[in-house]
Amino acid sequence: MQVLRTSIRSSRRVLTPLVIQPKRWAEKSSFKNSKLLSRKFGARRIASVLLLATGGTLCTYVLGSYTWMYVEQKKLLREWKAQNSEATGASLTKISIPRIKLRAVVLEGATPHSLLLGPAHMTGSAVPGDLGNSVIAGHRDTFFRGVHNLRTGDEIYILRNGKQFRYIVAQKKVVEPTDLSVLRASNDGELTLITCYPTHAIGPAPQRLIIIAKLAHKRPAALPTLASLSSQTK
Repeated sequence: MQVLRTSIRSSRRVLTPLVIQPKRWAEKSSFKNSKLLSRKFGARRIASVLLLATGGTLCTYVLGSYTWMYVEQKKLLREWKAQNSEATGASLTKISIPRIKLRAVVLEGATPHSLLLGPAHMTGSAVPGDLGNSVIAGHRDTFFRGVHNLRTGDEIYILRNGKQFRYIVAQKKVVEPTDLSVLRASNDGELTLITCYPTHAIGPAPQRLIIIAKLAHKRPAALPTLASLSSQTK
């Protein structure tokens, strides 16, 4: 009996080793991250440069505006002094407030241009120094930046046509811009100063600070004594 031999071949699987290659992934991810970082830093750098340029431009503009304003006001003060020294019909009016050390020429008409150069007399109100309510407006961040420090009893001087008019501060209040009662006519000599409020706020100031001063009349003559009356009757 012949036995057939069967050959059993074991099928062996050749396993390929699992190789993790983090290098390529790391290179790709680092490349992407570097791109993102460069974009972020580039955007921030551009934004910072733009902000610095804008800030520098605004500072230069403000400094130039203030310089031009004070130079023009100095010219007006010299012109006012020349008019009064020549004793001619002076057309310029000067306001002086000792407490806040303000000396400025008042321009006629409260227009944006005139308010840049100094305090401005509101057209239609009484002439400063005359009877009636004379209204003068000014910017809170330039010539009228110190009016909030005024107190009752402080003096305000108006110099016009070679004459000096003395006002005494009687009232200080804050009103809404729609309150037109501060522009009312008066039979007495009044001076009303108007500026925006709050005076030191950054940005818009929605209210108005009002300073009301009364014209100080000359002292009355001394009353006659009994001796002077008896001498006059003789």
